[in-house]
Amino acid sequence: MLLNTQFFENTIKKEIIGTEASLETLKTNTASLAESFGRQSFNFFKGASVVKSFAPAIETISFLSLNKMLICIDDLERKGKGLEIKDVLGLVSLLKEQKNCKVVLLLNDGEEGLNDYKKYREKVIDIELVFAPDPEECAEIAYSQQTPNFSKLRELTTSLGIRNIRILKKIERLAALALPLVKEFEPEVSDQVLHSLVLYAWSYFCSSSNEEIPPLEFITGKSYTLLGIGDEAVDDQQKKWKTTLQAYNYQLTDELDFFLSEFVKTGYFVEDELKEKAADKNQQVIASKSEGSFSSAWRLYHDTFENNGDEVVKCLYESFKENCKHITPVNLNGTVLLLRELGEDDKASEIIDIYIKNRKEETELFNMKEINLFGDIRDQEIADKFNHIYSQSVDTETAKQVLERMAGKSAWNQSDEVVLANTSVDDYYHLFKNERGVHLSSFVTT
Repeated sequence: MLLNTQFFENTIKKEIIGTEASLETLKTNTASLAESFGRQSFNFFKGASVVKSFAPAIETISFLSLNKMLICIDDLERKGKGLEIKDVLGLVSLLKEQKNCKVVLLLNDGEEGLNDYKKYREKVIDIELVFAPDPEECAEIAYSQQTPNFSKLRELTTSLGIRNIRILKKIERLAALALPLVKEFEPEVSDQVLHSLVLYAWSYFCSSSNEEIPPLEFITGKSYTLLGIGDEAVDDQQKKWKTTLQAYNYQLTDELDFFLSEFVKTGYFVEDELKEKAADKNQQVIASKSEGSFSSAWRLYHDTFENNGDEVVKCLYESFKENCKHITPVNLNGTVLLLRELGEDDKASEIIDIYIKNRKEETELFNMKEINLFGDIRDQEIADKFNHIYSQSVDTETAKQVLERMAGKSAWNQSDEVVLANTSVDDYYHLFKNERGVHLSSFVTT
């Protein structure tokens, strides 16, 4: 009976269909329904002697008032557990045959729970139409000239075959939030932001219902393994995912990408953090355009199947020394893995040392807890040397200095943890024994 009542409650007078909702249209529609309800109720109650409960009567009258109407039932596949499709089809048949109504059923073919529809549809459905626009047509529907980079956005979503308008609008929102903040940088930065956001949103919102779509964790967790460097064994499904990503021209997950993947999952970001990540990427882009750039050296690996290992090693090694100021830890890891696969362990170790020597002032660059959140840096020598250099850089503070700063507060950073973890039991003993005053209890509690 609830569905019957919903039909009545959602009835709209045909003269006001398409007009903007207002108090006046509400009055017009309500008056029309009241008039219809009144005629039916008079006939219904005329012969009744005693009415024990008005609620069932009102529900019945509401349904009786439906006659010669156009009724639309949307999202049939999401009907809920308490309602059977065969019952809905029975009601549709009644409305059509006895109430002279035209009924439109909207459903997503291919969804689960539609077995009864397929079984009984030939008894009820007169005309069945399939609405299946291609991805480009869906993009035309979802995006307008006002959408940031709409031509490129349409091209990217079409290449992934995205047809779901809701997903397309989610992507549009993400792009509208991020792109204005990176427009001051090189165009390659905006291109990467858009390219990655489309892929991540498609993966995050669609992969749970389609196993052909690579999950977001798979995408962000692969990095250089998408190029076959340092790759572990993969099953047939993962091979298909890798093929999909390569067809989309997605090869590497860097720090800016990691940030964007979190943005897709949470729906928000800190503007200054995005600008910082984009600025770092911008410096890499500028450096990559220079003669003898690191990116150019990698092209020797990407762009040929020739047996040019010696040339690749030489160019990567020389270019790395020139450009290490603009190379991320993830790129360092990929280069080291490639050199090891080519039998150049000595050069691999050497460029790690070169990297540390040239960037040792950037303390947080070596903070493995921060830079390796996704486990992308897998070379053990890099991890060991980074941990060592980071430990050395933060050991300049004493435990007392750290405790004075932390006491009574609930916040600290990893460098504080390193200092306190590296303080011996004897040092703590002497520190506490030699301290006097009200702050001593705060030190101990902290």
